[in-house]
Amino acid sequence: MAGQQGLFNGAELLDVVLKSGLRFGSMDIFHRYSDAKGDGVLLFSMANMVKPGTFDLDAMDTFETPGVSLFMTLPLDADSIKAYELLVQTAYDIATALGGELKDERRSAMTRQTLEHNRERISDYERKRLFRRPNR
Repeated sequence: MAGQQGLFNGAELLDVVLKSGLRFGSMDIFHRYSDAKGDGVLLFSMANMVKPGTFDLDAMDTFETPGVSLFMTLPLDADSIKAYELLVQTAYDIATALGGELKDERRSAMTRQTLEHNRERISDYERKRLFRRPNR
């Protein structure tokens, strides 16, 4: 979420997002793939936090938003923990470059404890998925 200034500038956001390896794509949002050039497995995505959550590339010079949401959908066809670590690093990069603040899904300050809890949730999900038996 934007810090003291209240809004992220669209052109600055676009610059940071592209440098972080996200690419504009389906659903008019940004996606990070296993290959930074936009190929490979989808790892996570970024939406505008203002409904409908989309971005208009043609209007980024005049666009402003109070924040963006980075999210990943499990299962992935990749290492989920590594994808989560990349998502967190990308969030830090965006926040640092634009003077923003990291928040969790409840819009509370993102803490190390929250990050670790999310890692554990991902690990638990993957462990349960690994041991599920197919229905016969």
